[in-house]
Amino acid sequence: MRAIVLAGGEGTRLRPLTWRTPKPLVPLLNRPLIARLLGHLARHGFDEITLALTRRAAVIEEALGDGSALGLHLDYAYEETPLGSGGAIASIAAAWPADRRETFLVCNGDIVSDLDLTAMLAQHRARRAVLSISLFEVDDPSPFGVADVAADGRIRRFVEKPKREDAPSRLINSGFWLFEPSLLAEMDGTTFNRVEDNLFPAVATSGRPMIGFPHGPYWRDVGNAAALLAANLDLARAEAPGGILRAGDLQMAPGARISKPAVIGAGCSIGPGAVVERSVLWDGVTVGPNAVVRDSILASGVHVGPGALLEGAIVAHGASVAPGARLQRVSVEPADPVVA
Repeated sequence: MRAIVLAGGEGTRLRPLTWRTPKPLVPLLNRPLIARLLGHLARHGFDEITLALTRRAAVIEEALGDGSALGLHLDYAYEETPLGSGGAIASIAAAWPADRRETFLVCNGDIVSDLDLTAMLAQHRARRAVLSISLFEVDDPSPFGVADVAADGRIRRFVEKPKREDAPSRLINSGFWLFEPSLLAEMDGTTFNRVEDNLFPAVATSGRPMIGFPHGPYWRDVGNAAALLAANLDLARAEAPGGILRAGDLQMAPGARISKPAVIGAGCSIGPGAVVERSVLWDGVTVGPNAVVRDSILASGVHVGPGALLEGAIVAHGASVAPGARLQRVSVEPADPVVA
């Protein structure tokens, strides 16, 4: 079955980590974020996948190739100018042969999820829906698209980013959508438009069967560094032995300590007396003697000097943290030395 993964964003909320690594390739449990999502799609039978990208993200195609290593057939659609979710979907689907116009999935590329797509597709077909949207309950729905859902699961109204007090529910669009091809006639692939702003509200109020599917217990939008750190640590607790995922070539000096949960990439070195707690180290990170790294993300090639303290820090590629430095809840640009 076909799927479109919307992965063309610039990753601005993940900077400085995305200055050198496109958002879909940032590590999640030491693998690219997009690889986990694609594996999830494959397990549910979505094996013909188009990644909607910008030209800047061509490195993603180099990393994933034709998808055969993941059991998929991947192709790539590049936008010269941003088209938004609606424009991207319509322009990609326009190239599909008429005899292959069938139910298809669209999802956002920065989601970590345990959604049962097989059950969602079965419900979509049983209800003869034209559109199905996965829904997840949150405390504050105001940053998201919010669904007003009838008792039978039909979405009566869809509101994008309402004020918290005006939200019709706490059920948000969690980024997986099943489309019937008939909807393509209502979509424009030539100009910027978003299905969340235009198509979803129109279908909901038209009375056509637009169905919500309740999400499983785990969902995260990893669009910012705090969410990326939380997702890594959540999955390390759930999937790594003892809550710590470490590459086989990790070098740990006597007296060094890693406290769970943590994720340690390939080629890392942790010096004597150093401590790494609730943190993610990408490949090739060096933590010097007696340094402490806590609640932080250190990108590839970062060097932390002896005795430094990092708490809630985001340190980008190749940066050097000076000996004895104190970094608390700050971001460091790539290869930007920190003196104090």
